[in-house]
Parts: sequence; C-alpha cells; structure tokens
Amino acid sequence: MHLLSEFGSLSALTIGNQNLVLAIGRDITELVEAKSQLHSANEAAERASAAYLEEKEKFEKLVNLAPVGIAINRLSDGGFDYVNEELSRFTGYRLDELNNMDYWQLTPQKYEQDEQAQLVSLSTTGRYGPYYKEYIHKDGHTYPVQLNGVKITSAMGEELICSIIQDISKQKLVEQQLETAKQRAEEASRMKSEFLANMSHEIRTPMNAVLGGLQMIDTDALDAKSELMLRNASSSARSLLTIINDILDYSKIEDKKLQLEKQPFSVIEVLKSVKFDVDGIVSNKGIQLISHIESGFSDGWLGDIVRVKQILLNLVSNAVKFTDKGSVTINIYEAQHNNEKALGFDVIDTGIGMSIEAQSRLFERFSQADNSTTRRFGGSGLGMSIILNLIHMMDGAIEVKSEPGCGTAIHVILPLAKTDKEIYKTEHKALVAPCLSGRKILVAEDNEINQVVIEALLESTEATLTIVENGKLAVEAAEKDEFDLILMDIQMPEMDGIEAMKHIRHLSSHIPIIALTANAMVEDVSSYLNLGFTAHVAKPVDKNHLYGLLASVLQ
Repeated sequence: MHLLSEFGSLSALTIGNQNLVLAIGRDITELVEAKSQLHSANEAAERASAAYLEEKEKFEKLVNLAPVGIAINRLSDGGFDYVNEELSRFTGYRLDELNNMDYWQLTPQKYEQDEQAQLVSLSTTGRYGPYYKEYIHKDGHTYPVQLNGVKITSAMGEELICSIIQDISKQKLVEQQLETAKQRAEEASRMKSEFLANMSHEIRTPMNAVLGGLQMIDTDALDAKSELMLRNASSSARSLLTIINDILDYSKIEDKKLQLEKQPFSVIEVLKSVKFDVDGIVSNKGIQLISHIESGFSDGWLGDIVRVKQILLNLVSNAVKFTDKGSVTINIYEAQHNNEKALGFDVIDTGIGMSIEAQSRLFERFSQADNSTTRRFGGSGLGMSIILNLIHMMDGAIEVKSEPGCGTAIHVILPLAKTDKEIYKTEHKALVAPCLSGRKILVAEDNEINQVVIEALLESTEATLTIVENGKLAVEAAEKDEFDLILMDIQMPEMDGIEAMKHIRHLSSHIPIIALTANAMVEDVSSYLNLGFTAHVAKPVDKNHLYGLLASVLQ
C-alpha cells in the first residue's frame, strides 16, 4: 500500500551519546484524493456551465427566429418574464419596454370577461386557447391575434404562463377577401340564374308561337314537299328547345342548385311516356323500338320521376338519333347495387357505334363523338354530361359498350328505394283533343300571339273560351262567372298569375288553375305546385300534353 505523507516538522534530539532527528509526519492520502475530486468537479461544472450557456444561446436564437410571438408571464400579476423578438415586432414595443410592462397593457378592456374564462381554463386544465382577441399596438391601433398557452412552474415554485401568440392580421385580411370574393361569386351566380331564367322565358314565349302554329297546320292539306318542310321545321324547333333545356339544366348542375325530389313513381309509366315521345321519329326512320320488362319485375320506386325520365329519354333519343336501320331495345329490370335492390335499365341500339377514343369523351361537356357526328346529327354536347351528373347525384352507375358500326349498349343502375306507397302517375298524353263541349275555360295570357295559339289549340275541344290580358281581368272574370278550368300565365302586367291565382282561390278553392308559363325549370314547376296551382303546362305548349292534362283534370 502506498501512503502519501507529509513531514510536519524536524527536530534534533540527543539520546545518550547518539544524535538523532525527530520527524513528525501525517498521512494526506484522503486530502489529495479530495483535492483531485474537487478539481474534477470544478472542471465538470465549467463544462456543464458552458454547455448550458451554449444550449441557452441556441434556445434563445431559435425562439427569436420563431415566426410567432412567445411570451412567459407571471400568473400573479401578468407581468412579462420573457418575450421574444417577434412579439416585440408586431406589438411595436422594444424588448426592454415589454419586460417592464404587463399583459393587461396590451389587452383592450372589452376582453376582460373573456380573459377570466381563459384563466379558468388554465386553472382547471393547465392550458388555454385557441383564443382569439385583439392586441393594442404601441401606436394605439388594435389588431387580431390568436393565443395558445400552458401553465408552467419555475424552479423557484412561481406559477407562469407560457403563450404562443400569432398576429393574424394578414389571415383575417385574406379571409375577408375570400368572403368578399365568395359573395361576389354568389351574386354573379344569382345574376346568371336570373338571366338564364329570364332568357328561358324570353325564348320560350316566341317558341310557343312557332311550335304552336306548326302543330296546328293541317297536314292533310299539304303536298308531300310542304309536309316534309313542316316536319323539318317542327323537328328543328324541338331541337332548339332541347338545347335550351340542356343549357339551363347544366347551369343548375354547375352551380350545385339542382335538387332531386323523392316521390313514389312507376318506371313502367315512365317507359310509356318515353316511347310516346320518340314514336314519331322512330316511325319516320323505319326502325323498331322494342321494350322488354323483366319477368316478375316489381314496380314502385322512390325518386325524382322527372329526372329518371330525363335520363331514359336522353339515352333512348340518342340511340334513335344514331340508328338508321335495325332497332333500339329498352330493357327494364331489378338489379343489385351495393347489396341493395336497385332499378336497372339498358338501352341497346344497332346504330353507328363509337370508337374507344370517342367513348372516352362521351361524358365531356360540349363534346360529341367527333366533328363529323356533330355536323351530321347536331346537338349541344351537354346531354350525356347532364345524364352522368344526374346518375351520380342518385349514387348510381352507368356503363357504355360500343364498337364502330356495331351499335352501342348502355347500362344504367339507379339505387332507388322500393316503395309500396301510392304510385305517382305521369300525365298521359293524348293524340286527340278531349271533348269539352259545355265546359267553360278562362285563359289569362298577355301575349297576343300566344292568345291566338292557345285559342287554336283549344278550338277542337269545343269548350267555351274567355281570354283576358292580365291577372286583374282574370280575377274580375272569375268574380262574374263560374269556370270549369283556368289557364293562367305567370308573367303579366297589372297583376301576375300567382297573385291572381291566390285571389281566385279565395273565391273558389276547388276550381283547377293550371300555370301556363315559359318558366319551365324544375324548381319553378315545384314552386307553382306548392303555391296552389293544380298543374303546370310549359311553353312552348305541347298539344298532346295539354290535351292529356285537360282530359285528366276535367274528365
């Protein structure tokens, strides 16, 4: 064992005749070890202090580079214990100024109650925020901020609030700009809808005279060439009407304003109506229109009958248009979609067919198979895009199979609910006018040309007609005489059709009043029925539809 020793003193000593030295020493091993440990501890402390200062410097640099304000406040009096440079920047105060201020000097008095609520949250949960308020800038103006914070305790046991503060002035400005842009867009959309509705009315009114007049021409008195010209004129007028309807429908879909109704309906009734609508074109082309309903098919569905018919009619009309020989077949059946019952129908034709490339563009708006098809067959190119949107709105699916020269097969699945409620029946069209001899019909219509058209359309019914120019005169006529039915235009001078209908309903609640109007958009029709009209007839008036409606209401 090695012992460390230190001589304390030396003394001369004579014992007998011997001269000796007396040495007194002590063991300092522990002292040396203690000094060594102290030296090591001092070195470690110096290293720790240097590391702490380095980390503190890094932390302060990081905090001061942060794009948000960071502050530590004393919970006791709200005074600032620490602030970073970003907080100094957007408050307008220097760091030394902030360190001599308290939290309340930055806060408008109106937030006092809100502040107490945040302190309660801090006390119960240990945190607060997100909290939106305003700060008072050094120059006196206020600006919006967002705060989040937590409660911490210092080494001395003092309770502090550590807060992250964001100046959200730019964010609020952007939100305000977005809100303004949204309002402008909504206003533009509203103006567009009003414009389209007005254009619909303005276009349909003269179209009523055109189509109405064409329908009333006696084909028996025409030679073959004149009859062909009449047929072409009628077809062109109806094509124009279809384009108008497509544009209006697509506008509603684009603005997300198209609403689907849910009511019981019969798809077999829809099929009959579709076949009636295309019967004339099918006969003229000399092709077959075949319909097949699956054996054991159970009818009765819950959905929007108008839009279901629109889908089927569009597909059948396209198939007929692109088929010059052969047939168009419609299959109606019950299908499965996501393990639930669904309505399915196929439209299969032997027409010109489509290439793969043409099929890829089939549902694009303003697009058809190719330019030659557009030139040959016409159309807006909106129909299939509208159909796809309607099917998607019903959560359905559509599949197209086609080859050039080999025809096209389109399969549609609509996951509509089954219902055993009373079926809403479509209004049957009539090829001939019903006999209404002895019946009195009041017609309120301000347009002189349309007066002539309506009078001509109703002449064959043998009903007694009274025609007035506005709603006010219609009310006066209803007060003087009893009518079996009233055809009421909507947009008229003096008094419009809606106000006139309400006045007449007070006189007689049971009399059928039919809205006769160029406002033929689906929401308009629903609105008229909800207001109290018995039914609706759109301009241009389809005489077969009018005759069928008169027969169902008066017979």
